[in-house]
Amino acid sequence: MRYAAPPSATLRYASFVNGVENPDGTIRWQHAGGRYQLSVETRMLWFRFAFHSTGALGEQGLAPERYVEERRKRSQVTRFDRAANAIVFESRGGQAPLPEGAQDRFSVFLQLVGLVRGNPQRYAAPGATETFQVADTSDVEPMRVQYVGEEDIETGAGFVRAKHFIRLPRRADDRRRVEVWLAESVGWMPVKLRQTEPDGTQIDLVLRGAGP
Repeated sequence: MRYAAPPSATLRYASFVNGVENPDGTIRWQHAGGRYQLSVETRMLWFRFAFHSTGALGEQGLAPERYVEERRKRSQVTRFDRAANAIVFESRGGQAPLPEGAQDRFSVFLQLVGLVRGNPQRYAAPGATETFQVADTSDVEPMRVQYVGEEDIETGAGFVRAKHFIRLPRRADDRRRVEVWLAESVGWMPVKLRQTEPDGTQIDLVLRGAGP
């Protein structure tokens, strides 16, 4: 499938935990000369969370090289070693084979954005499903993402029409739900992201607009 990278952008998001507003979050996406940088930052209650992905950008999309998670004051690093054909989990000292097209926990969303931009006809009707190999800081596993339809999403710029994607359950007992809404009006970048934890805690990021 064709990959069409979205333009570089900094987007600011309202952040909610169970409907209670928290400090704003930010997605910073930049690319030039066949390279990309992606940073996602947010605060939940008193804690800061930041996720950084850097790597190459080509005809097939993103090829992460380094992924960093910062939670509170702790950082964990995953390295995509293409020369050794391995994903290296530096913080825990292990590694796994590097699958073709592997993504990290946040580059996968920009990979999806580029596929939607490059193949709009594929997502004309609900049911289209993509499978990505996704690495975090300790493992790599398949992630199936399905397009389920269009919805009107209220944002800081008013209501926008968006395509709704969900991550399908990874296992029979998988109760964590991940959803993303992509809108053509912002270059198919996310206008809303939601994660629902097994205990029912719901975390939302809703687009406010372009940020500084």
